[in-house]
Amino acid sequence: MAEQEYITLFAEVLLPLPVKGYFTYRVPQELNGLVAPGMRVVVQFGQKKFYTALIRRIHNQPPKTMSVKYLLAAIDPWPVVNEKQFALWEWMAEYYLCTVGEVMNAALPSAYKLASETRVVMDPEFVKDGDLLSDREFMVVEALEIQKILTLTDISRIVGMTKVIPLIKTMIEKGIVRVEEEITERYKPRTETCIRLTEAYRSEALLNAGMDRLNKRAYKQLQALMAYISMSRCFTDHPLEISRPELLKTPDISAAQLDGLIKKGILETYSRNVSRLNHDEASDSSRNIVFSDAQKQVLAELKSLLKGTGIALLKGVTSSGKTEVYIHLIEEVIGSGKQVLYLLPEIALTTQIIRRLQKYFGNKVGVYHSKYNEFERIEIWNKANIPLSDNQQHQPYQVLLGARSALFLPYTDLGLVIVDEEHDSSYKQNDPAPRYNARDAATVLGHIHQCPVLMGSATPSVESFFNAVSGKYGLVNLNERFGSLQMPEIRIVNIREEARMKRMKSHFSPQLLDAIKQALSAGEQVILFQNRRGFSLRLECDTCHHIPECINCDVTLTYHKQVNVMKCHYCGYTTRVPDICPECHSPAVKMRGFGTEKVEEELSILFPDAVIGRMDLDTTRTKNAYQRIIGDFESGKIDVLVGTQMVTKGLDFDNVSLVGVLYADGMMSYPDFRALERSYQLMAQVSGRAGRRYKRGLVMIQTNNPKHPLLQWVVDDNYDAMFEQQLSDRYKYKYPPYYRLIEVSLRHRDYELLNKAASALAGMLKPVFGGLMLGPEYPLVSRIRNLYIKNLMLKTGKGLQGKQHKAELARQLEIFKALPDYKSVRIIIDVDPV
Repeated sequence: MAEQEYITLFAEVLLPLPVKGYFTYRVPQELNGLVAPGMRVVVQFGQKKFYTALIRRIHNQPPKTMSVKYLLAAIDPWPVVNEKQFALWEWMAEYYLCTVGEVMNAALPSAYKLASETRVVMDPEFVKDGDLLSDREFMVVEALEIQKILTLTDISRIVGMTKVIPLIKTMIEKGIVRVEEEITERYKPRTETCIRLTEAYRSEALLNAGMDRLNKRAYKQLQALMAYISMSRCFTDHPLEISRPELLKTPDISAAQLDGLIKKGILETYSRNVSRLNHDEASDSSRNIVFSDAQKQVLAELKSLLKGTGIALLKGVTSSGKTEVYIHLIEEVIGSGKQVLYLLPEIALTTQIIRRLQKYFGNKVGVYHSKYNEFERIEIWNKANIPLSDNQQHQPYQVLLGARSALFLPYTDLGLVIVDEEHDSSYKQNDPAPRYNARDAATVLGHIHQCPVLMGSATPSVESFFNAVSGKYGLVNLNERFGSLQMPEIRIVNIREEARMKRMKSHFSPQLLDAIKQALSAGEQVILFQNRRGFSLRLECDTCHHIPECINCDVTLTYHKQVNVMKCHYCGYTTRVPDICPECHSPAVKMRGFGTEKVEEELSILFPDAVIGRMDLDTTRTKNAYQRIIGDFESGKIDVLVGTQMVTKGLDFDNVSLVGVLYADGMMSYPDFRALERSYQLMAQVSGRAGRRYKRGLVMIQTNNPKHPLLQWVVDDNYDAMFEQQLSDRYKYKYPPYYRLIEVSLRHRDYELLNKAASALAGMLKPVFGGLMLGPEYPLVSRIRNLYIKNLMLKTGKGLQGKQHKAELARQLEIFKALPDYKSVRIIIDVDPV
């Protein structure tokens, strides 16, 4: 250790910037031996400090160019990121054509990102002289006399200037103020006040003497002390920590008595860290899973396929008991001392799965998603890191459950990765970079940890099923529902014909209304699916056909009745509902189309005695909203649940006998090569919510096009027919799974400049991609937040050809970005868009 102190070490650090590579800093002698890869350090970078730099590696090779700055300080006593996380980050940066710094920004919890505030204080040697100060300097000095410390933000507000650095620089030169930097750690552990005997009274002899004195002078305090001794078991082999709130709940202890004992030096307070998270204990009775013969066969096949680092796809029909299969596999893995990552596409799904897993595994289960606040997330992060958690008060998590961001937790010994509902597009991150697909990244994570990956779905993505049938993944089928339940009966309702016969009531066919009435009369529940939120999709003038549009985006505004505004679902712009048409001033402004809010309102009129609930983005913005809605529906407080695709995803309700799809055509006619696949998945998944326990369910699908072949595939539960048709089309037109896609999106406020830039970039890429390049074209929504958009779609082969195409694309983009005419054009790369 003595020799190491005199070695000159250098650290390569990662900064959360969209800049390639790592940056080299010199390690100060006093930090030799105290810093390690994965620790956070403070570094100076240009004119700005970044306090979330991470050490990637340490070496003794000085860089050949430029002078090297020193690390300013080490923040952590131990690494917060491990080598396997860095490996995943670097793969993501390479595959998704972004920087490792961007991946770091997405992966690291916000509470691990430090806040640096420049603090301004009065120079102790300054003598106030109003004649020598400008008006703004005088305002700053007066404020400092009151508050002592000001941040640059405070000063900007006081003097009414945005750029106050020149003012502060002048005041420093005049000797009026000084500047110092404060590093503020955003994560603060939750603490509670506990009570214990002071050092002087921890022997029974001294305590007895103190109790004798209390008996003579303060009998009630003596009673309080005896109650404390009884609760804390402080003189037994198993003493307990007792918090102040716990003590004050007992009838023999009041706040005054407790404070009196503290004043007399018999008791003292201290703080301890406590968890922000609630944990349920495992229930032994819930561990007795009875498997069907089909499940037993599936388990045997999966165990064989998942040996070593295998990847398997479990294709199991809805309500076939896939979760019970997962639980059995999880139990085996954590029994061997390893961790399990259980990925779900939506936070809504975690509510039910959390309860089921906690029944089996209790406080071994940790949940990680964006609805938790930053302090809760950092606590879960720490408890996922097993070596770190060994030094902590609480048991480390062995089962980590979460949405896509749970991929980034600091696993050290993964034994299994489960990707449930693997077909779901919510696994794809759209903005900002890295624009990764958690399903695909999970397979790489499994490879890094040398552990198996299990994907599950009733309606697998075409890409995953293709990988399975072609032998890249193992394939296991579970084709019967648990308990020999029948698949639901599916009926197609021709609403074009019903409308022609004038039998429709608003957006409900008479068949669907009769089915809802029968279900409610039998005490059963109903789910209605409409894949649009809001009340009305648009307002339209009957006279001139004007439709109000967003001022920032090329989309129509959606009317939300509950808040009585029209809203843009892209940028959030809102405006009031016009009384008359703003173009022709006609009062004949009508609502067109319908969303979940309108369905909810109309149902409450048609079925006044039923309790109607709604689950969409508008009703689930708060942390516990999902849990409350799902809990109310499970307990029978809600009779009819109306929702967007949130209600289609793996939820399990015992008493649902009817599912209605209100308008299937909107999904099937969407202009995207995945439209039929997605429509099949949504309708098959929502159908699976019906009749899951006691009786065969009923599904009613309303459509204007009842002879569409997709609807027949849904009725027949014929996934294979959909898959074969999709493979044929995609092979013919060079789409996944035969080719990979890269979308290059150019954005700019100037419409003409964007067109020139898109044409120039297309000209550069044409020799590379040839006929595998589509565009440049405007997307369906060609302007968002006042930025015009033009897209290029590039098709690449797999393997070596794909890597070569990506490398050449990256090279051409660097050349393009260096062109002075197009430096202001924003370019977004999306690999494997969905």
